[in-house]
Amino acid sequence: MIHGFTGSPSEFRRIGYALRDEGYTIQAVRLPGHGTSPEDMRRTGWTDWYGHVLESYEALAARCRQVVIMGHSMGGLLALKLAAERRTAGVISLAAPLRLRSRKSALAAVLQYFIPYIAKKPRTSSTLLDESCAYTKTPIRCVVSLRKLMRHVKGLLSRIEAPIWIGQGLRDGVVHPDSASFLQEKVRSEWKELHMYHQSSHGLLLDQERERVYADIAAFILSLPVAYYGVRELRTAE
Repeated sequence: MIHGFTGSPSEFRRIGYALRDEGYTIQAVRLPGHGTSPEDMRRTGWTDWYGHVLESYEALAARCRQVVIMGHSMGGLLALKLAAERRTAGVISLAAPLRLRSRKSALAAVLQYFIPYIAKKPRTSSTLLDESCAYTKTPIRCVVSLRKLMRHVKGLLSRIEAPIWIGQGLRDGVVHPDSASFLQEKVRSEWKELHMYHQSSHGLLLDQERERVYADIAAFILSLPVAYYGVRELRTAE
């Protein structure tokens, strides 16, 4: 499980517990520069984030014969890159930013030389979305790196052949919903599932339809063919 840009593994806490209770081995990674401070994150880039994902995958693959990878937002991009470069039993992409609603992030290439961070708008009320423990300010140079990762992953989509589950919230203010259909069209996977959630925002793992999202993901994992996915091996509780 790979969290999003400026986020933390706590994004997956609820679905992680739900899948663990079904007997799955779960591993949620904390990407370099995340879960500590924006200053730490500013010293990292997408190659650091992916390097950690790859190391975590190799360690888990040494314990489990089959591995399903799941990523939210930027974590979805990292999961897609991993699926293009390693044999995986399946890939779950949640709100992967292949197309953004706003073009303002393109300005980061210039802004990084003038301001180090940009503050996020505070929430007007406390919600479950706060469980992501995301930073309250974003390092501008990391936005530049994220955009490089987006372009890089777009060029890899045709190499993805594993079964894929794609989830997207229609109330996502960050990622354009067309991202999901673009992803579905570009991957080579024969098995593709596209799920659009009408009441969900970018943080669809913690939003109003979260229980439905969890159920849909669990159904996808359980239904994967044995040719891709050793059900008994991965469902064996430790």
